[in-house]
Amino acid sequence: MSAGERAIAKEMRREEKERKKRIRLANKMLIPASKKTLESMHLNSFDPSGTFYLDDDRWLKVYLVEGEIGKLSDVCKSLKGRIRITLHIGEESDRATCHLSLMETGEIYEEVRQLILSDESELQKAVTLKPLSVDEAMNLIAVNAFKNIRFSYASYVRGNKDWKKECLLEVAEEAQFFKSAGLYGKSFRILSFPKTGNKEIIRQFEKLGCLMHIAMDLNSLTEEERFDFKRAIEKKYNRRLMQEEEDYINLSISMVVFGDSLDAVEIVEETIISFLLGQGFLVVPAFHNHGAVAQSAISLGLLDQSIMRNVRSDLFKEIVGGESHADAKVEV
Repeated sequence: MSAGERAIAKEMRREEKERKKRIRLANKMLIPASKKTLESMHLNSFDPSGTFYLDDDRWLKVYLVEGEIGKLSDVCKSLKGRIRITLHIGEESDRATCHLSLMETGEIYEEVRQLILSDESELQKAVTLKPLSVDEAMNLIAVNAFKNIRFSYASYVRGNKDWKKECLLEVAEEAQFFKSAGLYGKSFRILSFPKTGNKEIIRQFEKLGCLMHIAMDLNSLTEEERFDFKRAIEKKYNRRLMQEEEDYINLSISMVVFGDSLDAVEIVEETIISFLLGQGFLVVPAFHNHGAVAQSAISLGLLDQSIMRNVRSDLFKEIVGGESHADAKVEV
């Protein structure tokens, strides 16, 4: 390395050090997570009122949702951040319950907080939101992970505890399934979507009679991304698209199911794959990654796993089927 290159590298290191120092000072009102939690969950710090600050400058806030969640596809296009809808279906063919995770990107909490407030305002045009505190969100995650605890950030920070170990799903991973808390589980990802959706999809899942989580990530496309995608589609099919055909969003859907035995889970797997393939979805088991996909769904996006695809914005609305499955009833 030449003297000039060493000088440039030294200056870059200095600037990076200064940048990190500015971020620490700007975010000093946040409570640092324990070193164990930082290593296991990539959670840097948090605001006890409900905001998590993770690696890659990713911020997350969780809400209980009431209303017609299909309308979220309309407001999604005006959001600054990404949203995740997590549906929980009980073993007694219970009505699905729903939570929303709002994710923003930024370095400075005050700037990110303004993004959160702006996106909350947009989301409330479609649904009713009840924000969850850090304690409420982590208690919900612990319940989803079959943990019999009462989470308190104050005691967990003082005790230097690993939040992932204490609150999240513990899995024994196999290539084609995982085991957790005496149950067997499998995870699935949708890799391709049809042009139109079936509003009975969630209802069909509710009828399976097994414990199930469905994670649906929605993200808007920038004008540049919309233009590039439109041009790519036009080139592929050698025809001009009309204006109304340009309305796309990013969508990712993953699922995790639990059962008392591997046979029971495999029966559910056959039913899900057969049904979704019949509806035009390409769905595949998350081979060698079942546990990670399950942890992401159960953690409400704190652990991030998603495969985004460009779809028509109306498709999400068609899939969730409107008001019949919309309201969240879980109490934390």
